[in-house]
Amino acid sequence: MTDSFWKAAEPLIKITETHPFLVAMVDGTLNEENFKYYVIQDALYLKDFALGLRTLAKSSDISEADSKRLSEFAHGAEVAEMELHNSFFKK
Repeated sequence: MTDSFWKAAEPLIKITETHPFLVAMVDGTLNEENFKYYVIQDALYLKDFALGLRTLAKSSDISEADSKRLSEFAHGAEVAEMELHNSFFKK
């Protein structure tokens, strides 16, 4: 099943991998101001994404195991990802 999902997504993955912003970020030619904007937007997204995961985790419609897993994902978004961003913000 996973293989069929990857195969279905392949055209979008190829387009994404050639997007000028991503290519410039990977090859080191991305303008610093554009990178700063990206990092700030990503940090804002992660904050809201973690909030969404925590909200779902509190839903009475899901199992305790799913609730725990969603809470773990939220924690990962808040801690692991934000540590990376905080290193950029200090610079």
